[in-house]
Amino acid sequence: MLDLAPFCSATCKNASVGDKVLYGLYGIVEHSGSMREGHYTAYVKVRTPSRKLSEHNTKKKNVPGLKAADSESAGQWVHVSDTYLQVVPESRALSAQAYLLFYERVL
Repeated sequence: MLDLAPFCSATCKNASVGDKVLYGLYGIVEHSGSMREGHYTAYVKVRTPSRKLSEHNTKKKNVPGLKAADSESAGQWVHVSDTYLQVVPESRALSAQAYLLFYERVL
């Protein structure tokens, strides 16, 4: 979790003084190789879809390749590279040499 409240003005965060502005990490892009060439992989946290996304998906009868996250898989980290994916411990994802991080606001 990342609290950005100390770095936001009151109007920016649309919150009262003392409130938290929390963001949760859900994606990491890692690059290996040199500046001229290399390979990108990603670590993705399995999240429970939002209510809005669930409502949108139920309107569509068939979405190829889309599987709903269940309570058992939510919170797990998956390492994705080209043609494979592998469930990995959170510690492995968090120790990646991050090139790019993805956060979502949670509070």
